[in-house]
Amino acid sequence: MSRQILILGASARAAAFSALRSGYKPVCADFFADQDLAAVCLANRVSHRNRRRQFTAVADRSDAPCWFYTGGFEHHPELVDQISRKHHLWGMNGETLRAVRDPFRVAEALRQVEIPCPAVKRNARGLNCDGSWLTKPFQSGGGIGIEPLVETTRGNTGRRYFQQRIRGPSFSALYLGVPPTAHLVGITRQLIGVPANPFAYRGSIGPLPASASLSTRLVALGSRLTATFGLTGWFGIDYVLNRGIPWPVELNPRYTASVEIHELALGRSLLEVHQRACDGIARESDFPVIGSKPTSAVFGKLIVYARTRGVVPESLRLREEALDLYATNAIADVPWPGSAINTGEPVLTLLASAATAWECARELIRRERKLLRRMRPAIEPNPAPRRRNSQGG
Repeated sequence: MSRQILILGASARAAAFSALRSGYKPVCADFFADQDLAAVCLANRVSHRNRRRQFTAVADRSDAPCWFYTGGFEHHPELVDQISRKHHLWGMNGETLRAVRDPFRVAEALRQVEIPCPAVKRNARGLNCDGSWLTKPFQSGGGIGIEPLVETTRGNTGRRYFQQRIRGPSFSALYLGVPPTAHLVGITRQLIGVPANPFAYRGSIGPLPASASLSTRLVALGSRLTATFGLTGWFGIDYVLNRGIPWPVELNPRYTASVEIHELALGRSLLEVHQRACDGIARESDFPVIGSKPTSAVFGKLIVYARTRGVVPESLRLREEALDLYATNAIADVPWPGSAINTGEPVLTLLASAATAWECARELIRRERKLLRRMRPAIEPNPAPRRRNSQGG
């Protein structure tokens, strides 16, 4: 059987490295074809405007027998089904995506078994405009487009829904679904917020320990959604922890950003067990043990956003260590020198490890400051935007 695997999505680098860790030969298409992706596999760059046609064209040309998708594809169930007619899908099909990306169906499934979840509404009628509710796009990702409901946002609510705002720190739980239950892989703390968007996903740190009570609640949460919607393979649930209770705010039914964190911590790829879960042949011994890892280190990733408009300097070339599949002292998602980046747009991803979550966060921030000092002002009068839809979770 061919070891080629087709990977499509907004950003494919982390997923491609996961495939490489399992001995596969990825063929990828995303919005960037960054330096480190192009260095390890066939990397096709697609445009936002023509993404459906170009993703389809890449899939039609590829002889890879199997495929899976990353962030953004969950909003296009018909495209998932179309590509799956030629390439065997390791992931959720279109029917599952239509169901599980409906926040009202998800909330109802949890309410029926009395699992806490934020209230959701279809319109703002009767809601307080004091920030106690959030307005969210139906097709959201990475926190983009989320806003508190206040008087100034009430009039801009088309194609959106409203979710009760829960206060507390943000986390993400990674699962491997094998209906009717789900295996909890681990937990990461989410780094949230940039100056232009207080809800934007910035990165993850983990794996983190969980109390027996929290683990029980998270397993019940993931298993309920798996049993209801038939979730298979990896998926993530972003949640806010309030008084020890995890309140789910987003379900990501695909490869998530935190998969990379857990793979670095475990020292192994999760793609093989994902494949076996999707093909219905997974065994209990396939699943990683929560908290098991070769070292006691904590791992982190941080998306660096541009503070001013600029271009990627020539000095920001791909480092050799960035191609190490388990490197944590490297930059990742490395853009090509000369690429124009506007204020507030992602530049690249930093990876780090440390003994504690606090030390890991401090190291990531130190590296971020150092990198931003290397960025120079834009030389083009109107740089074209380099947009990245972040993968939450």
